[in-house]
Amino acid sequence: MLIMSRENYLNFFYIFPVFTALTDQLYHTAIAGGIVMLPILLVGAFGFYYIYCGFFGVMPVHKALHMSGIMAKVAPLLGLLGTVTGMVQTFKVITIYGNQNPVLMADGISEALITTQSGLVIAFPLLLLNHRLAEKYGKR
Repeated sequence: MLIMSRENYLNFFYIFPVFTALTDQLYHTAIAGGIVMLPILLVGAFGFYYIYCGFFGVMPVHKALHMSGIMAKVAPLLGLLGTVTGMVQTFKVITIYGNQNPVLMADGISEALITTQSGLVIAFPLLLLNHRLAEKYGKR
């Protein structure tokens, strides 16, 4: 049975709103990113998982390097795919409603920007950690 001291109990409730706000922000970002956001997040999760497995010996280093390298190269491509789908959505809105109301175009533009940013934010650390793993075990 876990017994929480008064200090830990209070620290948990001081930190809980921060976690709630972070979770809400991630949820709204994922929703605004559109349909391409789920594959981007999955590629990032698997890429960091393979890096973890390589550093801590869960799987052979050459396999972890190969798989994390693939994930690092796929993430920006998925971000680019999200950019294209967001711009297609923007042009559909322009075709239907014209370009007089920028609020209607904002959804497609935000989808394009969020997916591009997410793909790059996932790819950069994966690429750096992949090179660090390769240097550590002398595989390059």
